[in-house]
Amino acid sequence: MAAQKLSNADRNRILSRSLFVDSEYSKDKIAQTLGVSTKTIENYQSKDKSLGNDWLTLRATKHIKNTQENKENMYSLFTGYMMDSLKEIRENEDLSPDAKAQMIVSLGDSFSKMGKIARQEDPEAYKLGIIKVTIEKILTSLKTELSVEAMEKVIEVIFEIQDDIADVNIW
Repeated sequence: MAAQKLSNADRNRILSRSLFVDSEYSKDKIAQTLGVSTKTIENYQSKDKSLGNDWLTLRATKHIKNTQENKENMYSLFTGYMMDSLKEIRENEDLSPDAKAQMIVSLGDSFSKMGKIARQEDPEAYKLGIIKVTIEKILTSLKTELSVEAMEKVIEVIFEIQDDIADVNIW
């Protein structure tokens, strides 16, 4: 049985949905891009909605998903920068012990303030960001110590317990 060929209108409807949801174009901009009226775009949107593809819901869902991922990445990046800064301070032979202590206290204070803000703003994203950095640091350390088979087993175990890891309480 041959696949049914899409009409030009169906192709434009699908493209319009993609431009609206993925590129966040306005209906007017989509109409201008495709060389059709805004009413035609609204008709595409109505047809898609009747087929179960509500453009506004799809756009909102995409935005929420991206926002959550960005928050998790932001917290894990911040944690990574903090760890890297701590390592640089410890390894800097030009700094006196007092200067190192002051820098570490300052860094700890910054990290504490960021943690408080992050926990209040989005505790789940903060927690997942910390977990992500921790696992990455552990795996990076183990990579030089373990055989390929052992590393594969560690990764397999992490994959198996990922739901338990995500459910941990860190405060």
